[in-house]
Amino acid sequence: MDKLTDSNNQTAERRGGLKAFFLQIKESIKSLCDGAREDGRMLLFDLMLFSVGFLLSRCHLIMGARPLGLAFVAVLPTGVWPALGGVVIGSLSLGLEGIIFASSAVIITLLRAIVSAPDRRFEGGELFSESVMLRLSISVLGGFVVSVYEVLMLKLSEATLLFGLVMIIVTPLATFALSGLFSTGISLKGLISGSDNILKSKSDDRDERYNKIFFQISALTLIFFVGLSLKNVNIVGISFSYIFSATITLLAAKRFGGLRAMAVGFISSLSVSGTLSVSFALAGLCSGVMFSFGGGYAIIAGGVALCAFSAYSSGLNGLLSTLPEYAVACALTLPLLKKIPEQETDSSTEEEPTETAEDMVGTMALAYQNRYTGSLDSLEAALTNLSKVINEHTKPTSKLSKEEYRDIIIGVAENRCIGCADGMLCAKEDIRPSIKNADKLAGMLCEGKKITAQDLNTDTEFCHMAKLLSEEINREAGRKEQESYLLTGTTGAAEEYELISGLISRARANDNSERAVDNSMTPTLTDAFHNCGFKNGTIRAFGERRKHFILAGEDESGVKISSFELRKSIEKAADVRLGTPEYFRRGKMVLMECDIRPRYKVSVATAAMPGKANEVSGDTAISFETKNDCFYSLISDGMGSGTVAKQTSSFAADFIKNAMDIGAAKETLILMLNHNIRARREECSATIDLFELDLLNGNGVFLKSGAAPSYIKRDSSIFRIRSQTAPIGLLRSIDTEKISVEIRRGDYIFMMSDGIADSAEDAPWLLLLLGEPPKKNLTEYAEYILNEAKKNSRVQDDMSITVIRVEEA
Repeated sequence: MDKLTDSNNQTAERRGGLKAFFLQIKESIKSLCDGAREDGRMLLFDLMLFSVGFLLSRCHLIMGARPLGLAFVAVLPTGVWPALGGVVIGSLSLGLEGIIFASSAVIITLLRAIVSAPDRRFEGGELFSESVMLRLSISVLGGFVVSVYEVLMLKLSEATLLFGLVMIIVTPLATFALSGLFSTGISLKGLISGSDNILKSKSDDRDERYNKIFFQISALTLIFFVGLSLKNVNIVGISFSYIFSATITLLAAKRFGGLRAMAVGFISSLSVSGTLSVSFALAGLCSGVMFSFGGGYAIIAGGVALCAFSAYSSGLNGLLSTLPEYAVACALTLPLLKKIPEQETDSSTEEEPTETAEDMVGTMALAYQNRYTGSLDSLEAALTNLSKVINEHTKPTSKLSKEEYRDIIIGVAENRCIGCADGMLCAKEDIRPSIKNADKLAGMLCEGKKITAQDLNTDTEFCHMAKLLSEEINREAGRKEQESYLLTGTTGAAEEYELISGLISRARANDNSERAVDNSMTPTLTDAFHNCGFKNGTIRAFGERRKHFILAGEDESGVKISSFELRKSIEKAADVRLGTPEYFRRGKMVLMECDIRPRYKVSVATAAMPGKANEVSGDTAISFETKNDCFYSLISDGMGSGTVAKQTSSFAADFIKNAMDIGAAKETLILMLNHNIRARREECSATIDLFELDLLNGNGVFLKSGAAPSYIKRDSSIFRIRSQTAPIGLLRSIDTEKISVEIRRGDYIFMMSDGIADSAEDAPWLLLLLGEPPKKNLTEYAEYILNEAKKNSRVQDDMSITVIRVEEA
């Protein structure tokens, strides 16, 4: 009996093992099928992006411009690589003219990868996850590259100018118009499945309503662009654009109802025919209304409306232009219509859920993080101002110097006069017109004028080769100008793009740091908040430098959250000074949002004089505050004296003043300044003595390139700040030293050019003077130091002195 039981148990175990084995095989097959299904969906998605990129890249707007492919690769957050492949192949299929569009699409994608790479590496983010503002900036660069190429290849003309304007303007506009599909939090998958409801809007807050409206506008824009791209695609008389319009209209009718289907039908076919677009709009309306009675009724109603109005408006041609396409669209759409849920309803009567302090703070935090683009906004304004400064101070790179033009004139004349019968006589009597008038002719070329035969024969009218000489001089000057332009433009463009990329990356990093939550301050702030009577309240601090506070709690009267006690507790806990707060109420809950304000203020005075009477001083001294609460003082000494030195130092000062709001690394800005100064035709250089004071926390930084020492006076102590560096404009790389200092209330900072003191050993009187009690009037103080410098100076040089006093705000 026991043996029989053991045998039965072994048989059951074997059966159980076989069953488990087959179950494992079944699960493995199921997982493989699921993986294959998911891979198939991803492949289908990539093919769709590839196809859209291919179509948009070939879409011609006006003046030969094709910006839609560039906008498409600039705006996508995912699937960028297959879209890039479609755009590149579509552009190359256009022939030689498409090469630059394909190249620009590659440049846009690489720039996006470079800009978004730091977040992916350090914050675990996704590639191509940069903000919409950065995508717009990069799309502008892509359009600019195409425009510059067009001008270089076909020369500057009205046609190339219009082409460039279209590429530079339309590319970012199209990028922005399509950005609503990817930046509103509404996914295509959720939209089709019904988990994202874009019709419900009455109970949403303002931002959600905006996102849903923006999404719908972007979707209609993409539909219009695709319809426009298919406009000229026909096979045996069947229009692919109309097939696309009918297909997308039927899908919209099933998912979103008649009104939105009417808009989709009209927009999708508008690019092909304004008359027949009304037919597709009526088809969308009728099919959307009839879907509640059944899919078959909806398809028939849409087809009847489409064909009836097409025949009415365009006769038999209209009917034959839409009926075959609608039939093809129905065959393609029928399997999809069964899987798409019915249209949504606007359920605006739902109860509004109650919110906790955590919910309110979280909502406002998302709003703050999405709207904060301080560095990027400043970057846009600063780059606009910098371009004006560079254009005002820099000569066109294609122009040559007067000496170079003179060498061209003499060289042409000597080559031609050798073969002239009267050449020996002209040389003997020293009456060669080209040689005698070389300075005057070179001046005319510098002004952009052309040389004529009459210009050569001003003093003598017997030169038989005047016309030939003038023509050859003009040709040679033009050739040299083109060589100069290509030489300076090619090498400069690479450096400029690299520097601009660095500026954009730094601006984005600054914005990210100011949007991030400062978790290190949360425990201290929470204790201070709770001690002021908000036991269940929530408080969060954002930003690394410019702190932003959001706090919420239950306070029906609003007395506690606006109290002086709460304000002082937060200031003490965070070691900041709060600015003017904003308050929001929802029921019993109240929310406060507040920035910080500067802790320090400065007074400043400057005195200066030229090295010699009646001469222009080569020094430039400026002081200014930026909107990000930083104070800057700069003294730039143009090498030498006179007009050229003044122009160089003024350019340096204007450049730095317009660039400091960007928030980029100051070394990068000095490198850009060095690059622009070296690009000028004159041999020039300038010292840079820049002082930065953060008015929020009192941190100070000196940035010196070839500058004289600076001094800090704190009570009876004197601190010297010096650096052994070279001026900018001399070397390809910059020789700059950055010195950080701690600034306190009551400190005096003295900045000066080397005309006052190049070192303490050269001016022992200066240390004695700075050791004296300071004058209360800063203007008198600065003039007093300048007068003493003039008395003790052993050389005649330009002198500038800036005196800064730091006080508590």
